[in-house]
This record gives sequence, structure tokens and C-alpha cells, in this order.
Amino acid sequence: MSMKIPAHKTAIVLIEPQNDFLSPGGTMYAHIKEQLAERNVIANLKGLLDSARGKVKIFYVPFHPFDKGFPELKKGGPAYEGLRGIEIDMEADWGTGAWLRGTPGPEIIDELTPQDGDIIVEGKKTLDAFHSTGLDYYLRANEIEYVAFTGFHTNWCVESSARSAYDKGYRVMVVGDCTATDTQEEQDYVEKFIFPKIGKVLNAKQFLEALE
Repeated sequence: MSMKIPAHKTAIVLIEPQNDFLSPGGTMYAHIKEQLAERNVIANLKGLLDSARGKVKIFYVPFHPFDKGFPELKKGGPAYEGLRGIEIDMEADWGTGAWLRGTPGPEIIDELTPQDGDIIVEGKKTLDAFHSTGLDYYLRANEIEYVAFTGFHTNWCVESSARSAYDKGYRVMVVGDCTATDTQEEQDYVEKFIFPKIGKVLNAKQFLEALE
């Protein structure tokens, strides 16, 4: 792949590098742990961020924590259906439900701790990283044109966010070896059939080599 990416117009968006996904005892860790290990995803992400930091803007978009019992959401309402409803009932070592405030679940894992200059975008409550956050504003305020998505899960939040970025007029990239989901089948499907229609799929090495 031969391409050039202007670093001053580029951002990496890292979606949900949190304990509930990535650490033993987290609500969803058991489902994704094999893919994390087989594809070396956390080490790939750390290497990408360490190499890109200072060249491009780095935005962290963690999932917003909920209070115990999810009082923010009406029981039996639409938020209790679909993926969120599944997460509400999931068990972690520290309680029932994903993203519980005051527990390790919503905390960013140590290996991917934000550094000086990284920007943390608060308020993500849905699959799309743009929907309930200031991400679009921050990207436009920094005159970003190219957005490279990384994080979790590839076919949930990464896909939803990449689609949204495409609709908003950004040049979309997905750094495939810096994303993961529950199975290789799901990973392969979005990399083959979805992402090429809205942008480009690169690995970390290709992305870093293309920066100028």
C-alpha cells in the first residue's frame, strides 16, 4: 500500500481501552481475551500510540460510567434492549453490569494510560463515539481531516464510529491490528466487507510509515 497521510491533519481515535473489555474480571473480557492474545492487540496499540504521539492528535473515547443499578436508564425502556441490555446483566469481579461508576470497570488499562497532550473525550454512552460526545467538535477545532480508528469492539463501536465519521466527511482509516472483537470471523467480516467501503484498512506499521 502506497499512501501519504499528512500528520498535522490526522488524529487517532482510541475507543474504550477500559478494564471491562481488556482486563481479567471485566464483564466482557472472557469473550475477547483470546483475540487480544492471538493478535497481540494491546502491545500493537501501545506501540502505535508511542510512535505516533507528538506527530498526530490522539483522542481517547472511553465509555461513560453508570451508577450501580443503572438509575440513569428507565427499566424496561429502549436502553434496556439490545447490547446495552446485555451489558446491564453482565457479571464482573466487582459487580453486576458494565461500566459501573466507582469500580475498575470503566478505568483505562495501565498499558494504555493517556499521556500529556492526549485528549480524553467524555460522555460516550452509545456505540457511536460521536453521538453523545464532543468528538466532532474537537476534531474540527483541530482541523483534522484524516481519522484513524482503533479500539474495541471492531464490529460494534469501532464500526459505528467509522461509519459516522464517513458520513461527517472525514477521511476514514481503521488500524486493523489495533482493534479487536470477540471472534476472528467477526474481525475478518468488517475488515473485508465494511471498512473498505467507507475508508481504508491499514496495520500500525503501514499507518506510521505513511505519516508525513
